[in-house]
Amino acid sequence: MAATADDRFFLGRKMQLAFLVGDMEAALKLWTETFQAGPFVVFEQALGSRHFIHRGQRSPVDFALALSYVGDTQIELIFQKNDAPSIYTEAERDPRGNGGAHHIAFWPDDMPAAFRKLTAQGFEEVASIRSPAGEIDVYYMQSPGELGVMLELVPMSSARRVYFSRIKELCERPDAGQRVYRFKDKDHFLSSIAQEAV
Repeated sequence: MAATADDRFFLGRKMQLAFLVGDMEAALKLWTETFQAGPFVVFEQALGSRHFIHRGQRSPVDFALALSYVGDTQIELIFQKNDAPSIYTEAERDPRGNGGAHHIAFWPDDMPAAFRKLTAQGFEEVASIRSPAGEIDVYYMQSPGELGVMLELVPMSSARRVYFSRIKELCERPDAGQRVYRFKDKDHFLSSIAQEAV
């Protein structure tokens, strides 16, 4: 039987567009008021207990994330709060200092196979986010010039599936509006979901 397009596209059918921003509040205002997108869920301490590895070295990166959906596409806004070495501080800013498109992300069903295939095609791991035990939570890969942005590979853990689904549900509610929900980190967001289920 011939392979379908879904079979051939090994990165999975879900994707994220991520933007590096110089002012989180201004970016949220643009997306919610101008684009009428939202709601957004903000994680003020996005790294939590995880470790950020930048070009082989652990780096004390402090950054906030805001997540939302437009249809099935996840939107991520990234704001780094300090000047620790990272793929964010390395990223080229536009002349106005407003940040810009930083990466596209996929969560493939077979993460190791996807990583190997991309590496064989010239993609290079430049950063990762790891659990306290050292397990890979996120890969960032430098892409060939034709892509124009970095590529992120994300393993779909059960916890990540829960909070991604919850954010998408918020965005699909008829009364969702353009609210901004704020949490210290993802653990606090997951705790709020668990409390709602009780």
